[in-house]
Formats: sequence, structure tokens, C-alpha cells
Amino acid sequence: MTIDRIESAEQLTGVAETLMITLYARYLETQRSDRVFRDPKAVAIVERTRYNFEKYAKGWASQLGVVIRVREFDRLVTNFLKRYRGATVINLGCGLCTRFERVDNGSVCWYDVDFPEVIEFRRKFFKESDRNRFMATSILEFAWLDDIKISPQQPVLIVMEGVSMYLTEEENRAIVSQLQARFPQAEFVFDVISSSLAKRTKIHDTVSQTDAEFQFGIDRGRTLESWGEGIALENEIYYLEQYPHYPKRLPWWAKLLSPALLLLFKNNGRILHLKFSSNR
Repeated sequence: MTIDRIESAEQLTGVAETLMITLYARYLETQRSDRVFRDPKAVAIVERTRYNFEKYAKGWASQLGVVIRVREFDRLVTNFLKRYRGATVINLGCGLCTRFERVDNGSVCWYDVDFPEVIEFRRKFFKESDRNRFMATSILEFAWLDDIKISPQQPVLIVMEGVSMYLTEEENRAIVSQLQARFPQAEFVFDVISSSLAKRTKIHDTVSQTDAEFQFGIDRGRTLESWGEGIALENEIYYLEQYPHYPKRLPWWAKLLSPALLLLFKNNGRILHLKFSSNR
């Protein structure tokens, strides 16, 4: 889709505005000679959007965390689609995510779900298709689940990137419960932060530049198995364990930190991979 005019992002406030953090991180990554992925659509959107992206320019830790997160989400979705070519993927809190374009296997049925104002903005840059549907609704208004069309036994993967920390524990529990009830054999991949980081929005290197606020953090992924029967933690992926692979991305003082010290903060950002089974 051709992007031929400047668009204003003034309607994106609060949590919705945080999509600009991940968009800008993908934009910056694409400019690098040592990039781990390319996102030319992110570059086109940034260049055609009237918004103060510079306020995130010093957030190197957040930018690196997004890069690692994007790479790992891409890997997990790609592997799922290799196993289940005709699967359905539900992308909760999609923002301006370009993952469908990167991992599309030609058969997947993909749903992008986000606030109405976000989907309205998304439509300025993305075109809906038979296999990539947009759903303009809060993910907490669960009536949208009725519009997901799947055949019996069709594999389903739900992804939720950069969302859980802005919801309360009760809201996150409701999402897990509703998804498991509707898709009892699905897999659910989402990222979380630690309980200590959830209390420090005001000193976060990028989120502090918005009106959004962290509300939820969790220190043990295995805790989610206590949220209901039929919830199993398949894997827990820590961003900090990937940092040694990006030495050129770290400031000099971070390179001096010992591995033992880094481990103290490894819970700050990670991805949880859940598998559901029927709880009935």
C-alpha cells in the first residue's frame, strides 16, 4: 500500500501511544548495518507520521529489548506456522505490528485486534485482506471472540506483545481464562515484566515519556499455572540472556557488569509461552 501523505498521531494517547516505542525501535533497527531483521514498513510509517519520536532516542535498553522481543516472537510464530500451515493467529494489541508481512506462509488466517483509535490509525498504512482481518475493539471486551472463525481442531496461536504490563492482574487473568475457554487447545505467547519493574514506570527509559503506566509484573512464569487447570508453561525466554550476543548495542558501563549482576535483573523482561488444554 502506497504511503503518500503525512499522518498525525495525536489521537494516540495513554497505552495506545506506547505502540510508537516499538515502531521506532523497529525503525532504528532497520537502519543498522548489523540489524537482525528488516522492517521497511516501520521506516515508511515513521517517515510519514507527525510525532516526536526523538523523545525515545536515548532509550537504548528499551530499544534493544524490543529488538530481542520482536526476533523471538517472529521465531515462535514462524515455528508454529511450520508445524501448522493453515493455522489461525490472533494478535492482541497489534498496534502497528508488521509481523504478518514477515512470517506469512501463504495459508495462515491472521486477526489483528486493538483499540478502535489504533485500528483507525493502522488502516492509514495497512490494507486488510481475506487472511489478515482487523478488529477494532478493546481486547477486554470479549465479544470480539465471537467473530473469530475457526474450524474444529484448527490450530490457534495467540500472541500479545507489549500489553500485559499495562493491564491489572485481574485483567490478565480474565484474558487467559477467556482464551482458554474459547480455544482450549491453543498456545499463548506474551511478554511480561518483573513485579519490581512494574513499580518504576516513571524511571523507565521510554514509557516514562508517555502517559501510560505499568500495572502488572510477575516474577515466576510458573505462577500462571495456578491461574486455572489446563494451563502449562512451555517456556520462559529471558531478554538479558540474549544481551551478550549484542555487545555493540551496550554502553561502556553495561559491558563492565558481571554476568552474575545481570542475572539479578533478568526477570525485568521475558516472554512466556503457554499451552492450553481443556479445563473441563
